[in-house]
Amino acid sequence: MEYTIQPLGNLDNRQLECVALLHQSVMHLLLTDMGFPMILRYYQIAKFDPSVIGFCAVSPAQEILGWVVGSPNPYLLNTRLQEPFSWFFKQMIYLAIEHPLVFMQVLYSVFYPSQKNLPAHTIELTYIGVAPEAQGGGIGRSLLNAFTEASRLSGYRSIELTTETDNLHALALYERSGFNVKRTLREGRFERCRMERKLLSS
Repeated sequence: MEYTIQPLGNLDNRQLECVALLHQSVMHLLLTDMGFPMILRYYQIAKFDPSVIGFCAVSPAQEILGWVVGSPNPYLLNTRLQEPFSWFFKQMIYLAIEHPLVFMQVLYSVFYPSQKNLPAHTIELTYIGVAPEAQGGGIGRSLLNAFTEASRLSGYRSIELTTETDNLHALALYERSGFNVKRTLREGRFERCRMERKLLSS
């Protein structure tokens, strides 16, 4: 399958919506439960945040086949979802009425974030995913390699990420790419591995 790896900042509005739709279809996490408008808002913020490192695998037809995104301060990036507050307030009212359990999870994550601050010179790989029809073709590894190299060139000394303990495919990819498990933890109903990869300076 042909594709090119392009920076997240190069995407147009249609492609950014495709990233959000792909996230919604393959990521089963809290941001997904909050609904498409919140997912799209996240990537709109990430696109213009100079601290964010992100790439997409784009087909010759300009379709999004996969993506990766990370930040040295994911907590701060998430808090920017509250801007503008009037829009965010409407989203929270909708969640409270239609999905009260998700609303309670959002409140819990706001007041008890799993990791508010990363160690110095560390970047968090927050999300990585590949479209189901494009899996098995090396796209995930290409995206991870692009993210790793960009992080190294930006001066980071390590990358951290969290993944579910039962996501064996992701765990195998990360371990082959040099990540090691630091610890396991429980977040709500999920049991997760906290992983780290040390980066060599250039």
